[in-house]
Amino acid sequence: MTLTTDADRLTDELLGVAEHWCGEGTRLGAEYAQAFVEVTADIRLDCAVRDGAAVETGSVLARRSGVGLLLRYRDSWWFGSAPLAEPQALARQLALVCPTGPRVPPAIPRLRSVPGPPSPWPAVADAGLAGRWCAGAQPVRLDLIQDFFHRYRVVVDTRGVRAASPVSGGRQRCSATAVGADTVARSFTRRSRPDWGAETPVGELVESVDAIARDAVRRARGLLPARNLGHRRTPVVLAPKAGAALLHELIGHAVEADNFEKHTHLVSAMTDGPLCDAPLGLVDDAGVPGGIGSLGVDDDGQPGARTTLVQDGVLVGRLTNLLAAYPDAAGSTGNGRRQDYTRASLPRATNTVVLPGPDGVDRLCEVPPEGLLYVLALSSGETVPARGDFCFSAAEGYYLTPGGGRQPLRDVNLHGDARGTLRRLVGIADDVEGDNVTCGKQGQSVLIGLYSPTMRFDSTDWWC
Repeated sequence: MTLTTDADRLTDELLGVAEHWCGEGTRLGAEYAQAFVEVTADIRLDCAVRDGAAVETGSVLARRSGVGLLLRYRDSWWFGSAPLAEPQALARQLALVCPTGPRVPPAIPRLRSVPGPPSPWPAVADAGLAGRWCAGAQPVRLDLIQDFFHRYRVVVDTRGVRAASPVSGGRQRCSATAVGADTVARSFTRRSRPDWGAETPVGELVESVDAIARDAVRRARGLLPARNLGHRRTPVVLAPKAGAALLHELIGHAVEADNFEKHTHLVSAMTDGPLCDAPLGLVDDAGVPGGIGSLGVDDDGQPGARTTLVQDGVLVGRLTNLLAAYPDAAGSTGNGRRQDYTRASLPRATNTVVLPGPDGVDRLCEVPPEGLLYVLALSSGETVPARGDFCFSAAEGYYLTPGGGRQPLRDVNLHGDARGTLRRLVGIADDVEGDNVTCGKQGQSVLIGLYSPTMRFDSTDWWC
């Protein structure tokens, strides 16, 4: 006997909606049609602690459901979207392109088995967390934000794709502010898990928040004596996880097919010979266990894959989605990702992975006479493809001296030419660690994984 679950019924219902709109695209003369349907429940839990006491808690539950329709019609791409309960809205958009007019399916005002939120728990964590980590004046402020999501996504197209992809996960973020005699220091920590959801025990979530709060408080207090040193040029060592963040911006976005085809200054520089002499290996891997970017199929219904981007320091691959590879469906690397049903997919990373290298961590951290910048974590950064420049801020950085000194730094910024900086990559260790972050592109945010070992760059400019 076959057991039919609520999830099966919901998937069948969503596939039916997608098949209708995909069929309408074909009936109206589209060369290619793709319908993407999703139902999502998001919950945000907040807890603010001041002077050892929880002063604010709150939760917000947001549900959304809708359909996005992509057509190749008369040699042009067209995209429209609408909530599932308002099919006539999508029909009106489509009628502007196809005057013969689409047929409108019945509205779906109430879906069965819509995913719900996890058990609300801020009140459970308030007292213990405040008592352990916020007593006294350091830090005087602790802010916790937790986001959980559960999504049912289906995609159907005229090439035979018929895929369903339930996706869930959660993120925890903690910001700590420490106050000293004449200074203030802030630190930010986070943790993400793709297996967090409605069934996750509350105790596991509280234990995780406790750990990232401990880390945030430790870092904030440790940064109270931080100094500004002005401009320096020294070797820069990036701790595990930090290197992947840098290479994701310097290389990862450049090799996304829509960016790569613009032939910017950055792309031209990267395709002109080896990137570096170091044996750099960089892959995009949709199959990393526990990776927040891991996926079985992408948002075009294409299988997730492992794509080699850099091999032995040479750029060898790029990331594509179905639209970028069209009309060759086999050319997609399974990197079509979208924020939600209101957007067409873009070529995006899943998990950016720097492969282990041959060098020892101790050797990479050897301090020369001019000192060394050790970056524990990067916070934000961007690359300007037209010029090939980049700028990154360090969330936590230290100036190491030959005598064994370790000076915490304030407002550290790395800035320079992306191609020149890659040439200065001289060492890669094997101590790979991972992180999960949010990445933005063209107004769309998606979650990606970052994995890398300790890495060393020679003669790099930085300011603080």
